[in-house]
Amino acid sequence: MPNPNNSAPGAKGAAPKARHTVWDNPVFTMVLALVMGFATWVIVTVFVDPQGGVRTVTNVPINYTNGASTYTAQGLDIVEKPDIEGVTVKVEGNSTIIGNIQNSDIMVYPSYAGVSGAGKVSLRLQARVTNTTDFPGNIECTVENPETIDVVFDEVSEKTVPVTVDASAVSISSGYMLNKTAAVPAEITLRGPTSELDQVSSIVAPVQTDGELADTTTVPATLELRDAEGNVFTPQYTSMESDSANVTLTVYQVRELPLKVDFIGTPNGFDVESLHYSLSQQTLQVAGPARTISTLEALTVTDFDLAREFEPGRDYQRLIELPAGIVSLDGVTNVTLDFDTEDMGTTKLNVSNIRAINVPSNYELQILSSLVSNVTLYGPAEEIKELSADSIVAQIDCQSLNLTVGQQTIAVSIQIPSSSRIFATGSYTVQCEVTSK
Repeated sequence: MPNPNNSAPGAKGAAPKARHTVWDNPVFTMVLALVMGFATWVIVTVFVDPQGGVRTVTNVPINYTNGASTYTAQGLDIVEKPDIEGVTVKVEGNSTIIGNIQNSDIMVYPSYAGVSGAGKVSLRLQARVTNTTDFPGNIECTVENPETIDVVFDEVSEKTVPVTVDASAVSISSGYMLNKTAAVPAEITLRGPTSELDQVSSIVAPVQTDGELADTTTVPATLELRDAEGNVFTPQYTSMESDSANVTLTVYQVRELPLKVDFIGTPNGFDVESLHYSLSQQTLQVAGPARTISTLEALTVTDFDLAREFEPGRDYQRLIELPAGIVSLDGVTNVTLDFDTEDMGTTKLNVSNIRAINVPSNYELQILSSLVSNVTLYGPAEEIKELSADSIVAQIDCQSLNLTVGQQTIAVSIQIPSSSRIFATGSYTVQCEVTSK
Protein backbone atom coordinates (compact mmCIF):
# COMPACT_ATOMS: atom_id res chain seq x y z
CA MET A 1 0.00 0.00 0.00
CA PRO A 2 1.19 3.35 -0.62
CA ASN A 3 2.39 5.43 2.34
CA PRO A 4 -0.12 8.13 2.97
CA ASN A 5 2.68 10.53 4.08
CA ASN A 6 4.79 9.78 1.03
CA SER A 7 7.53 8.82 3.46
CA ALA A 8 9.80 5.95 3.12
CA PRO A 9 9.13 3.21 5.48
CA GLY A 10 10.90 3.58 8.79
CA ALA A 11 11.95 7.34 8.23
CA LYS A 12 11.77 9.91 11.09
CA GLY A 13 10.24 13.42 10.68
CA ALA A 14 12.85 16.22 9.51
CA ALA A 15 13.63 19.16 11.96
CA PRO A 16 12.62 22.72 10.84
CA LYS A 17 15.53 24.79 9.15
CA ALA A 18 16.88 27.83 11.27
CA ARG A 19 16.58 31.46 9.85
CA HIS A 20 19.83 33.73 9.59
CA THR A 21 19.98 37.61 10.01
CA VAL A 22 22.70 40.35 9.50
CA TRP A 23 23.38 40.22 13.21
CA ASP A 24 24.76 36.75 12.69
CA ASN A 25 27.36 38.14 10.20
CA PRO A 26 30.73 38.64 12.02
CA VAL A 27 31.94 41.23 9.51
CA PHE A 28 28.89 43.36 10.06
CA THR A 29 29.22 43.26 13.78
CA MET A 30 32.90 44.24 13.57
CA VAL A 31 32.19 47.27 11.33
CA LEU A 32 29.34 48.29 13.60
CA ALA A 33 31.63 48.15 16.61
CA LEU A 34 34.17 50.42 14.91
CA VAL A 35 31.53 52.95 13.90
CA MET A 36 30.08 53.05 17.38
CA GLY A 37 33.56 53.42 18.87
CA PHE A 38 34.37 56.32 16.59
CA ALA A 39 31.05 57.97 17.36
CA THR A 40 31.74 57.56 21.05
CA TRP A 41 35.20 59.16 20.57
CA VAL A 42 33.71 62.09 18.69
CA ILE A 43 31.07 62.62 21.37
CA VAL A 44 33.65 62.46 24.14
CA THR A 45 36.12 64.66 22.28
CA VAL A 46 33.69 67.32 21.16
CA PHE A 47 31.15 67.40 23.96
CA VAL A 48 32.62 65.63 26.97
CA ASP A 49 36.42 66.38 26.86
CA PRO A 50 37.31 68.74 23.91
CA GLN A 51 40.63 69.75 25.55
CA GLY A 52 42.11 66.31 25.38
CA GLY A 53 43.67 66.76 21.90
CA VAL A 54 47.42 66.27 21.42
CA ARG A 55 49.42 67.00 18.22
CA THR A 56 53.10 66.88 17.42
CA VAL A 57 54.46 69.56 15.09
CA THR A 58 57.94 69.20 13.60
CA ASN A 59 60.48 71.47 11.89
CA VAL A 60 59.53 74.61 13.81
CA PRO A 61 62.30 77.21 13.25
CA ILE A 62 63.98 78.98 16.15
CA ASN A 63 63.37 82.72 16.47
CA TYR A 64 66.49 84.23 18.08
CA THR A 65 65.24 87.83 18.04
CA ASN A 66 62.40 87.34 20.51
CA GLY A 67 63.63 88.79 23.79
CA ALA A 68 67.01 89.72 22.28
CA SER A 69 67.09 92.98 24.25
CA THR A 70 68.09 90.90 27.27
CA TYR A 71 71.59 90.36 25.85
CA THR A 72 71.91 93.35 23.51
CA ALA A 73 71.47 95.64 26.53
CA GLN A 74 74.68 94.08 27.85
CA GLY A 75 76.57 94.88 24.64
CA LEU A 76 76.46 91.24 23.59
CA ASP A 77 75.42 89.48 20.44
CA ILE A 78 75.10 85.90 19.29
CA VAL A 79 78.25 84.86 17.43
CA GLU A 80 77.54 81.14 17.13
CA LYS A 81 74.25 79.24 16.83
CA PRO A 82 73.54 75.52 16.64
CA ASP A 83 72.94 74.04 13.19
CA ILE A 84 69.38 72.84 13.73
CA GLU A 85 66.86 72.49 10.91
CA GLY A 86 63.86 72.63 13.18
CA VAL A 87 62.39 71.84 16.58
CA THR A 88 59.70 69.30 17.54
CA VAL A 89 56.85 70.78 19.57
CA LYS A 90 53.96 69.00 21.34
CA VAL A 91 50.70 70.94 21.07
CA GLU A 92 47.80 70.28 23.49
CA GLY A 93 44.35 71.82 23.36
CA ASN A 94 40.94 71.57 21.74
CA SER A 95 41.32 68.79 19.20
CA THR A 96 38.94 70.45 16.75
CA ILE A 97 41.14 73.55 16.77
CA ILE A 98 44.68 72.19 16.80
CA GLY A 99 44.05 69.58 14.14
CA ASN A 100 45.32 71.84 11.32
CA ILE A 101 48.06 73.70 13.17
CA GLN A 102 51.33 74.03 11.21
CA ASN A 103 54.92 74.87 12.12
CA SER A 104 54.42 78.40 10.75
CA ASP A 105 51.74 78.98 13.39
CA ILE A 106 54.17 78.37 16.25
CA MET A 107 57.21 80.30 17.45
CA VAL A 108 60.07 78.58 19.24
CA TYR A 109 62.46 80.93 21.04
CA PRO A 110 65.29 80.67 23.58
CA SER A 111 64.98 81.95 27.11
CA TYR A 112 67.82 84.44 27.64
CA ALA A 113 67.22 84.80 31.36
CA GLY A 114 70.55 83.15 32.19
CA VAL A 115 72.72 85.26 29.89
CA SER A 116 75.05 87.46 31.95
CA GLY A 117 78.21 87.80 29.86
CA ALA A 118 80.33 86.54 26.99
CA GLY A 119 80.79 82.81 26.50
CA LYS A 120 78.82 79.67 25.66
CA VAL A 121 75.43 79.42 27.38
CA SER A 122 72.89 76.58 27.37
CA LEU A 123 69.45 78.07 26.69
CA ARG A 124 66.09 76.39 27.28
CA LEU A 125 63.72 76.54 24.34
CA GLN A 126 60.16 77.71 24.74
CA ALA A 127 57.21 77.72 22.34
CA ARG A 128 53.89 79.42 21.88
CA VAL A 129 51.20 79.78 19.24
CA THR A 130 51.54 83.01 17.27
CA ASN A 131 48.56 82.52 14.95
CA THR A 132 45.87 83.14 17.56
CA THR A 133 43.37 84.18 14.91
CA ASP A 134 43.04 80.71 13.43
CA PHE A 135 43.90 78.89 16.64
CA PRO A 136 42.27 80.66 19.60
CA GLY A 137 41.78 79.37 23.09
CA ASN A 138 43.96 77.66 25.62
CA ILE A 139 46.66 75.88 23.59
CA GLU A 140 49.75 74.63 25.38
CA CYS A 141 53.03 74.17 23.50
CA THR A 142 55.88 72.10 24.88
CA VAL A 143 59.29 71.82 23.18
CA GLU A 144 60.24 68.14 22.98
CA ASN A 145 63.39 67.98 20.86
CA PRO A 146 65.79 69.56 21.44
CA GLU A 147 64.81 71.05 24.76
CA THR A 148 67.97 73.17 25.06
CA ILE A 149 70.57 74.65 22.69
CA ASP A 150 74.12 75.94 23.18
CA VAL A 151 74.68 79.51 22.01
CA VAL A 152 77.93 81.54 22.11
CA PHE A 153 77.74 85.21 23.12
CA ASP A 154 80.47 87.83 22.85
CA GLU A 155 80.96 91.59 22.96
CA VAL A 156 80.17 92.80 19.46
CA SER A 157 81.14 96.03 17.71
CA GLU A 158 81.54 97.41 14.21
CA LYS A 159 84.65 98.42 12.31
CA THR A 160 84.84 100.11 8.90
CA VAL A 161 87.98 99.33 6.91
CA PRO A 162 88.97 100.76 3.48
CA VAL A 163 89.49 98.27 0.66
CA THR A 164 93.07 98.06 -0.62
CA VAL A 165 93.57 96.74 -4.14
CA ASP A 166 96.42 94.29 -4.72
CA ALA A 167 97.21 94.38 -8.45
CA SER A 168 100.66 92.84 -8.21
CA ALA A 169 99.54 89.86 -10.31
CA VAL A 170 98.22 92.04 -13.17
CA SER A 171 100.31 92.21 -16.36
CA ILE A 172 100.39 95.47 -18.34
CA SER A 173 101.26 95.71 -22.05
CA SER A 174 104.50 97.38 -23.13
CA GLY A 175 104.08 101.11 -23.56
CA TYR A 176 101.29 101.22 -20.99
CA MET A 177 101.10 101.59 -17.23
CA LEU A 178 98.63 100.96 -14.42
CA ASN A 179 97.78 104.48 -13.33
CA LYS A 180 95.38 103.82 -10.47
CA THR A 181 92.95 101.33 -9.00
CA ALA A 182 89.57 101.81 -7.39
CA ALA A 183 87.29 99.35 -5.60
CA VAL A 184 83.51 99.49 -5.26
CA PRO A 185 82.62 99.39 -2.44
CA ALA A 186 85.59 101.45 -1.31
CA GLU A 187 85.19 100.39 2.32
CA ILE A 188 83.63 97.49 4.19
CA THR A 189 81.91 97.46 7.58
CA LEU A 190 82.69 94.45 9.74
CA ARG A 191 80.54 93.32 12.66
CA GLY A 192 81.67 90.80 15.19
CA PRO A 193 83.48 90.17 18.46
CA THR A 194 85.80 92.98 19.42
CA SER A 195 88.62 90.51 19.95
CA GLU A 196 88.37 89.40 16.31
CA LEU A 197 87.94 92.89 14.88
CA ASP A 198 91.14 94.01 16.61
CA GLN A 199 93.04 91.44 14.57
CA VAL A 200 91.84 92.83 11.23
CA SER A 201 94.41 95.33 9.95
CA SER A 202 93.29 95.63 6.32
CA ILE A 203 90.84 94.38 3.72
CA VAL A 204 92.53 93.49 0.44
CA ALA A 205 91.05 92.88 -2.99
CA PRO A 206 93.59 90.73 -4.88
CA VAL A 207 93.12 91.11 -8.64
CA GLN A 208 94.02 88.72 -11.42
CA THR A 209 93.44 89.13 -15.15
CA ASP A 210 93.88 87.06 -18.27
CA GLY A 211 96.66 88.30 -20.53
CA GLU A 212 98.19 91.77 -20.64
CA LEU A 213 96.07 94.88 -20.22
CA ALA A 214 96.22 97.79 -22.66
CA ASP A 215 93.01 99.50 -21.62
CA THR A 216 91.01 100.33 -18.51
CA THR A 217 88.95 97.40 -17.27
CA THR A 218 86.79 96.38 -14.31
CA VAL A 219 87.10 92.93 -12.74
CA PRO A 220 85.51 91.24 -9.70
CA ALA A 221 87.64 90.35 -6.69
CA THR A 222 87.02 88.31 -3.54
CA LEU A 223 87.94 90.29 -0.44
CA GLU A 224 90.46 89.03 2.09
CA LEU A 225 90.86 90.08 5.71
CA ARG A 226 94.51 90.44 6.69
CA ASP A 227 96.31 90.97 9.97
CA ALA A 228 99.08 93.43 10.76
CA GLU A 229 101.70 91.11 9.19
CA GLY A 230 99.73 90.88 5.96
CA ASN A 231 98.61 87.32 6.55
CA VAL A 232 95.11 86.25 5.52
CA PHE A 233 92.90 86.15 8.61
CA THR A 234 89.68 84.12 8.67
CA PRO A 235 87.49 85.14 11.63
CA GLN A 236 85.13 82.64 13.19
CA TYR A 237 82.25 84.92 14.07
CA THR A 238 82.79 88.25 12.26
CA SER A 239 80.43 89.11 9.40
CA MET A 240 81.10 91.40 6.42
CA GLU A 241 78.53 93.54 4.65
CA SER A 242 80.09 92.32 1.38
CA ASP A 243 82.72 89.70 0.63
CA SER A 244 83.51 90.90 -2.89
CA ALA A 245 84.21 94.12 -4.79
CA ASN A 246 84.42 95.36 -8.36
CA VAL A 247 87.89 96.72 -9.04
CA THR A 248 88.55 99.21 -11.83
CA LEU A 249 92.10 99.12 -13.20
CA THR A 250 92.86 102.39 -14.97
CA VAL A 251 95.46 101.69 -17.66
CA TYR A 252 97.26 104.62 -19.36
CA GLN A 253 99.38 104.80 -22.48
CA VAL A 254 102.89 106.19 -21.90
CA ARG A 255 104.47 108.70 -24.32
CA GLU A 256 107.37 111.16 -24.38
CA LEU A 257 106.21 114.40 -26.01
CA PRO A 258 108.04 117.61 -26.92
CA LEU A 259 107.18 120.84 -25.10
CA LYS A 260 106.22 123.99 -26.95
CA VAL A 261 105.13 127.55 -26.13
CA ASP A 262 102.01 129.22 -27.51
CA PHE A 263 102.70 132.92 -28.05
CA ILE A 264 99.83 135.42 -27.97
CA GLY A 265 99.74 139.20 -28.33
CA THR A 266 101.73 139.02 -31.57
CA PRO A 267 101.09 141.06 -34.72
CA ASN A 268 99.11 139.47 -37.53
CA GLY A 269 101.33 137.21 -39.62
CA PHE A 270 104.14 137.15 -37.05
CA ASP A 271 106.65 134.31 -37.50
CA VAL A 272 106.99 132.68 -34.09
CA GLU A 273 109.92 130.62 -35.34
CA SER A 274 111.93 133.82 -35.58
CA LEU A 275 112.01 133.97 -31.79
CA HIS A 276 115.08 132.25 -30.46
CA TYR A 277 113.93 130.74 -27.20
CA SER A 278 114.68 127.63 -25.20
CA LEU A 279 113.03 125.63 -22.42
CA SER A 280 114.77 124.09 -19.45
CA GLN A 281 113.18 120.78 -20.45
CA GLN A 282 112.56 119.88 -24.06
CA THR A 283 110.35 116.82 -23.61
CA LEU A 284 108.12 115.37 -20.93
CA GLN A 285 107.14 111.78 -20.29
CA VAL A 286 103.42 111.60 -19.71
CA ALA A 287 100.65 109.04 -19.51
CA GLY A 288 96.93 109.15 -20.16
CA PRO A 289 93.98 107.40 -21.78
CA ALA A 290 95.08 106.00 -25.14
CA ARG A 291 92.24 107.71 -27.00
CA THR A 292 93.50 111.10 -25.74
CA ILE A 293 97.26 110.83 -25.61
CA SER A 294 97.60 109.08 -28.97
CA THR A 295 96.34 112.23 -30.73
CA LEU A 296 98.86 114.59 -29.12
CA GLU A 297 101.93 115.78 -31.02
CA ALA A 298 103.29 118.14 -28.34
CA LEU A 299 102.50 119.58 -24.93
CA THR A 300 101.89 123.28 -24.61
CA VAL A 301 103.47 125.38 -21.89
CA THR A 302 101.22 128.14 -20.54
CA ASP A 303 100.51 130.86 -23.13
CA PHE A 304 103.13 133.62 -23.26
CA ASP A 305 101.87 137.15 -24.04
CA LEU A 306 104.69 138.57 -26.11
CA ALA A 307 103.31 142.11 -26.11
CA ARG A 308 102.82 142.36 -22.36
CA GLU A 309 105.46 140.09 -20.87
CA PHE A 310 108.58 140.19 -23.04
CA GLU A 311 111.68 141.80 -21.58
CA PRO A 312 115.16 141.14 -22.95
CA GLY A 313 117.58 139.35 -20.65
CA ARG A 314 114.90 137.88 -18.42
CA ASP A 315 113.96 134.25 -17.65
CA TYR A 316 110.34 133.15 -17.15
CA GLN A 317 108.91 130.34 -15.04
CA ARG A 318 106.02 128.83 -16.94
CA LEU A 319 103.48 126.23 -15.84
CA ILE A 320 103.04 123.15 -18.01
CA GLU A 321 99.35 122.87 -18.82
CA LEU A 322 98.51 119.22 -19.32
CA PRO A 323 95.27 118.21 -21.05
CA ALA A 324 92.55 116.75 -18.84
CA GLY A 325 93.36 113.18 -17.84
CA ILE A 326 97.06 113.45 -18.71
CA VAL A 327 99.63 113.04 -15.92
CA SER A 328 103.34 113.81 -15.80
CA LEU A 329 105.61 110.86 -15.04
CA ASP A 330 108.69 113.04 -14.62
CA GLY A 331 107.22 114.97 -11.73
CA VAL A 332 107.82 118.22 -13.61
CA THR A 333 105.07 120.85 -13.41
CA ASN A 334 106.85 123.96 -14.74
CA VAL A 335 109.79 124.92 -16.95
CA THR A 336 112.03 127.94 -17.43
CA LEU A 337 111.60 129.93 -20.67
CA ASP A 338 114.67 131.83 -21.90
CA PHE A 339 115.07 134.11 -24.95
CA ASP A 340 118.30 134.56 -26.90
CA THR A 341 118.29 138.29 -27.71
CA GLU A 342 121.91 138.57 -28.95
CA ASP A 343 120.86 139.33 -32.55
CA MET A 344 117.87 141.44 -31.54
CA GLY A 345 117.47 145.16 -31.86
CA THR A 346 114.95 147.57 -30.36
CA THR A 347 113.59 151.00 -31.13
CA LYS A 348 110.81 153.42 -30.11
CA LEU A 349 108.65 155.18 -32.66
CA ASN A 350 105.63 157.48 -32.71
CA VAL A 351 102.85 155.94 -34.77
CA SER A 352 100.45 158.24 -36.59
CA ASN A 353 98.84 155.64 -38.81
CA ILE A 354 95.76 154.73 -36.71
CA ARG A 355 92.95 152.65 -38.21
CA ALA A 356 89.66 151.09 -37.09
CA ILE A 357 88.31 147.81 -38.50
CA ASN A 358 85.06 145.88 -38.03
CA VAL A 359 83.07 148.97 -37.00
CA PRO A 360 79.39 148.02 -36.48
CA SER A 361 77.05 149.33 -39.17
CA ASN A 362 74.92 151.21 -36.63
CA TYR A 363 77.85 153.20 -35.25
CA GLU A 364 80.36 155.74 -36.49
CA LEU A 365 83.80 155.88 -34.87
CA GLN A 366 85.98 158.98 -35.06
CA ILE A 367 89.60 158.70 -33.89
CA LEU A 368 90.43 161.80 -31.88
CA SER A 369 94.07 160.93 -31.10
CA SER A 370 96.53 161.81 -33.83
CA LEU A 371 99.51 159.89 -32.46
CA VAL A 372 100.48 156.79 -30.48
CA SER A 373 103.72 157.78 -28.81
CA ASN A 374 106.82 155.78 -27.86
CA VAL A 375 105.86 152.42 -29.28
CA THR A 376 108.58 149.94 -28.28
CA LEU A 377 109.52 147.44 -30.99
CA TYR A 378 111.80 144.39 -31.05
CA GLY A 379 113.08 142.28 -33.90
CA PRO A 380 116.17 141.29 -35.84
CA ALA A 381 118.70 144.12 -35.56
CA GLU A 382 119.06 144.58 -39.32
CA GLU A 383 115.28 144.99 -39.74
CA ILE A 384 114.93 147.32 -36.77
CA LYS A 385 117.52 149.69 -38.33
CA GLU A 386 115.43 150.11 -41.46
CA LEU A 387 112.05 150.31 -39.68
CA SER A 388 110.15 153.59 -39.98
CA ALA A 389 107.02 154.87 -38.30
CA ASP A 390 105.21 154.96 -41.63
CA SER A 391 105.34 151.12 -41.84
CA ILE A 392 103.58 150.68 -38.49
CA VAL A 393 99.83 150.63 -37.92
CA ALA A 394 97.96 151.18 -34.63
CA GLN A 395 94.81 149.14 -35.19
CA ILE A 396 91.43 149.23 -33.42
CA ASP A 397 89.44 146.03 -33.84
CA CYS A 398 85.82 146.87 -32.94
CA GLN A 399 84.71 143.24 -33.20
CA SER A 400 85.93 142.56 -29.68
CA LEU A 401 84.75 145.88 -28.22
CA ASN A 402 81.56 146.92 -26.47
CA LEU A 403 80.96 150.30 -28.09
CA THR A 404 78.80 152.95 -26.43
CA VAL A 405 77.85 156.37 -27.69
CA GLY A 406 80.27 159.05 -26.50
CA GLN A 407 84.00 159.38 -26.03
CA GLN A 408 85.95 156.24 -25.19
CA THR A 409 89.55 155.28 -24.54
CA ILE A 410 90.16 152.23 -26.75
CA ALA A 411 93.15 149.89 -26.85
CA VAL A 412 95.08 149.46 -30.08
CA SER A 413 97.23 146.62 -31.33
CA ILE A 414 100.49 147.40 -33.11
CA GLN A 415 100.78 145.82 -36.55
CA ILE A 416 103.92 145.74 -38.71
CA PRO A 417 102.74 144.69 -42.19
CA SER A 418 106.20 145.09 -43.68
CA SER A 419 107.81 142.48 -41.39
CA SER A 420 106.88 139.06 -39.97
CA ARG A 421 109.68 139.15 -37.38
CA ILE A 422 109.14 142.48 -35.59
CA PHE A 423 106.75 142.87 -32.66
CA ALA A 424 105.75 145.57 -30.21
CA THR A 425 105.68 145.40 -26.46
CA GLY A 426 103.54 147.40 -24.06
CA SER A 427 99.93 148.61 -24.01
CA TYR A 428 98.69 151.52 -26.08
CA THR A 429 95.36 153.39 -26.31
CA VAL A 430 93.73 156.15 -28.32
CA GLN A 431 90.79 158.48 -27.68
CA CYS A 432 87.72 157.99 -29.87
CA GLU A 433 84.24 159.46 -30.37
CA VAL A 434 81.41 156.98 -30.97
CA THR A 435 78.12 158.11 -32.47
CA SER A 436 75.06 156.18 -33.59
CA LYS A 437 73.74 156.32 -37.14
